[in-house]
Amino acid sequence: MTDYNPIFRSPIRTSETSVATSGLQLIDQSGLPVTLIQGAAAAGVLQSHFARLPATAGQLVDVGEGFLARLTPAEFYLFGKSAGAALPTAAELENSFKTAGVFAHTVDFTHGQAVIRLAGDQAADVLRKICGLDFHDSAFPPMQVKQTSAAKVKTLIARIDEAGLPAYHLHVSRPLGQYFWETLLDVGQEFGLDGGQR
Repeated sequence: MTDYNPIFRSPIRTSETSVATSGLQLIDQSGLPVTLIQGAAAAGVLQSHFARLPATAGQLVDVGEGFLARLTPAEFYLFGKSAGAALPTAAELENSFKTAGVFAHTVDFTHGQAVIRLAGDQAADVLRKICGLDFHDSAFPPMQVKQTSAAKVKTLIARIDEAGLPAYHLHVSRPLGQYFWETLLDVGQEFGLDGGQR
């Protein structure tokens, strides 16, 4: 049997994959490799793949071609910086767990998630309109991750600032990607975000 290699198509249908106006930038990054890792013993094995791990729940660390977040003491979330990021696959991690004889497992979420990046000085102002989280720097500093509801959608928000500007990576269920994108564009109009032609 040949290797199964499905073609990824973003769930977001728009004339542009990137919208940037008034200092705000909205980018569709769907297709980044995403892996959920669960198991109380997972951390010990992950240390053989990454130089460092997030120490506490809510922390995010740079692992070279991606980011590794700790969602709970026994749950990690790995995602790439690009679609071709060289990160351990779910299958490779599963094999490591099996070899080490530990009870942990992985789920490849790459094709099940829509990923949207919202960046700019007013990015937090846009998110405050659809989410009840406190986005002040003291409550949600860079390199942190939170799970919440935004626009009535279960959302994982990772803050990864770029060039001194706040930037938020928003992970939502793939079928809700288009709705979430359009909601951000709609709310962002107040702050000068323009989606252009659709």
